[in-house]
Amino acid sequence: MKIMKQAFKDPRVPYALMILFLSIVASFINAAVAHDPITLASCIILGSSLSVLLVAVLRGLSIFKLAQIAMYLGLAHLSVTTWLDGGIYSLKNQWMYVLMVTQYYVISSRQGFLWLVLVIIALLFQTWFGLHAPPAWPQMQGADRAIMSFADFLVPTIAIFMVHRFFQYQYTQALALSQQRQRELQAKQAELEHTLQMREHFIASVSHELRTPMNAILGLNGLLLDRVKNKPQAEKVLAYTRQSADHLMTVINDVLDYSQFVSGQLTARVERFELQATVMAAFELFKPRIESTKLRYACQIDDDVPQWVDTDRHRLMQVLVNLLGNAIKFTHHGSVCLRVQAVEGGVKFSVQDSGIGIAAEQQQKIFERFSQAQPDIQAQYGGSGLGLTISLRLVQMLQGRMGLDSQAGMGSTFWFWLPLRNQAAPVGRQSIAEPAHTNEAQHLRFLVVDDHPVNRLLVKQVLQQHWPDCEVDECENGAKAMDALQTGLPYDLMLIDMVMPVMDGIETLQWVRHADAVQIRALPVLGLTANVSEPDLLRFQQAGLNGLLLKPFDLERMRSEVQRLVLQRSTRV
Repeated sequence: MKIMKQAFKDPRVPYALMILFLSIVASFINAAVAHDPITLASCIILGSSLSVLLVAVLRGLSIFKLAQIAMYLGLAHLSVTTWLDGGIYSLKNQWMYVLMVTQYYVISSRQGFLWLVLVIIALLFQTWFGLHAPPAWPQMQGADRAIMSFADFLVPTIAIFMVHRFFQYQYTQALALSQQRQRELQAKQAELEHTLQMREHFIASVSHELRTPMNAILGLNGLLLDRVKNKPQAEKVLAYTRQSADHLMTVINDVLDYSQFVSGQLTARVERFELQATVMAAFELFKPRIESTKLRYACQIDDDVPQWVDTDRHRLMQVLVNLLGNAIKFTHHGSVCLRVQAVEGGVKFSVQDSGIGIAAEQQQKIFERFSQAQPDIQAQYGGSGLGLTISLRLVQMLQGRMGLDSQAGMGSTFWFWLPLRNQAAPVGRQSIAEPAHTNEAQHLRFLVVDDHPVNRLLVKQVLQQHWPDCEVDECENGAKAMDALQTGLPYDLMLIDMVMPVMDGIETLQWVRHADAVQIRALPVLGLTANVSEPDLLRFQQAGLNGLLLKPFDLERMRSEVQRLVLQRSTRV
């Protein structure tokens, strides 16, 4: 019983069994009315053989073997009976259609064409026999002939008609199954899209929650470093703290950036900046780490390198920091050198080290995600295996290319090229490396809006360190910032976070830009946010920002941005 159920799972089995049963019935009908012994014997042999096949199918014989055995038996029987019935003139030749059609639809189109050839050969032989070797006894006439002819007409007709019904049923079943699969896939797609959205929301939330305290850690660490320059031991401890925080920040950025690459959300944010200052900022970032080693650490920028360029400064800085960090990590003695050249109508950045190097067969692998050159590299040196993968994609996103030259034990040179052209210096902007020209003693009033008190403290410390006579008011959300602005105090700049309770930065900024008072509408606003979602940042900027810095922000760059906005306001006034 179990074998029968398994056999009937194939939808071709019922059709084949129907043809088999009709053929058995036709064989025994022809045997009952046959007059000559050859026809009688052939019909009995065919009917008995087909009956055995029927039992074999019910016991598990495959549909392919059934069709082949039955077709060869049928061809042999037809060859004998059609010769006795007049060869090519016999009405039994219509059974040939059943042979071809059954093979074509039940087995395969290839088998159908093969049997077409066999049938044509059989018909040619019947034509020859019908003309040159007719049977010795007369053909059957009368009622017996009518019964045999009726059976020979009826059974093939039913068999061929059922082909259409069988495949209509097959089509209906396949269509219903396809529609069910489509509904399941659509439901799965909706589930995956929801999961993807939840994952992106989770990663963005976790990133924001991680970057916010990291902003305070790195910022306060920078302030303390400025105040302990004459205390080597304290400076050393703070340098180690800074290194650990930078490493943690790199891991956070790598995970977030890779997630954004996968979801297609990471795009370049082009701005005009001074290239040399950015390169030196990335280079100087590792000076404290180098001081605890004996490495020679150098930076060479050719004279013909463009001064001002247009690209994504943050992403360029990220790639440089990644390559420099890797070079220092894998170099125990010798040197690490950063070189910037004007090449092929763009700029080539090269980081050369005398470290452990990379074998030729491993060089392509290191650009794959979560991969490092050797299995023990991660255990010995650490790392997530995402840094070079992200760097390569960032360079490609900036329309550049990246590569390396290395030999095991002989050091490595990682390089990337970007299509950077020399641009005009932006009006009203100063180099980050240049000293401030603002009167630091002038009395300025700032409004700092952030829901984290430590972040407000950091911003206040930075402002008061650079402008000692300034006044800094603090608010923990946008609603309180509205109240402060409506008091009529003349603020020179508002620094505001984007994500806050009660009233966030976007809503606050929209209110500012549509305020009735001209003094409030014209107020310069600098956004400081740990949110790195491109759609959210775009909405923040479109609400009316005059500048935007991502947390954790570089203290010197923050001073430069504040100075720029204060200068612009004083010029307008």
